[in-house]
Amino acid sequence: MDRKFYRINDFAKKSSVSVRTLQFYDKKGLLSPSQYTPAGHRLYSDDDLVRLQQILALKYLGFSLTEIKNLIEEGASELSSALRAQKKMLLDKRQQIDSIIHAIEKIEKLETETLDFQAITKIIEVMQMDLKPEWVSKYLAPDERRTLRDIALQSFSKEALRRLAQHDFTEETHQQYSYFYDELRRLVAQNEDPASEAAQRLAEYLTDLNRRRSQGWDQEILSGMMAAWENFNALPEDKKPQMYVLTTKEREFIKQACSILHARRSRESH
Repeated sequence: MDRKFYRINDFAKKSSVSVRTLQFYDKKGLLSPSQYTPAGHRLYSDDDLVRLQQILALKYLGFSLTEIKNLIEEGASELSSALRAQKKMLLDKRQQIDSIIHAIEKIEKLETETLDFQAITKIIEVMQMDLKPEWVSKYLAPDERRTLRDIALQSFSKEALRRLAQHDFTEETHQQYSYFYDELRRLVAQNEDPASEAAQRLAEYLTDLNRRRSQGWDQEILSGMMAAWENFNALPEDKKPQMYVLTTKEREFIKQACSILHARRSRESH
């Protein structure tokens, strides 16, 4: 059976793309016609239509033309991994877009008739702070991240936020605080004495973490950290990111353990 060929205008109508698009794809090496007429006119086949459908599908999924060309040449073997990578990239981009939309909503709520760029800058700094979807999304849902950013906005001065932004809150730092929470819950569940060796080790661990996070007891950052903790505890229970929630007993335990530690250090320094 003879193959059927279409001139470029007919092929464009059949595939619902423009002639200019087909010419561009030919120039880029994405889709060349199967044959040419003696006069040099392009002739496309049904096989070309299948390839064009692949190009359009991958383009819709967000791949660049260069990526599409490579994927088609490599075949289906690379498609699954490429789709997973593309999905991750798009999810990260969506989180960034959500963050920008949230920043715009914050700016819209500013009670001023003129744009206050100092306030806007502060909001943007907070939205950018800790914007690491490659690891943060493993631990916090988008609404929990927004809650923590709102707390930061309420709690820290603009200057403190600027200094905090210069020292990233890394996944390693997050894991160190997670270890503290897990160990605190374990000690309280075992009815450990706040003055015990294990409790004092944990108090020292927390003190060192907070010293590093406050950049050597920077008073402006430290004040913001204390205000953030108070604002967090003031949230309704269903609004608190659960991984950071402590019971009253747990809060009292670490408070007592830290008081004992500080009193001991004070005695030792005199």
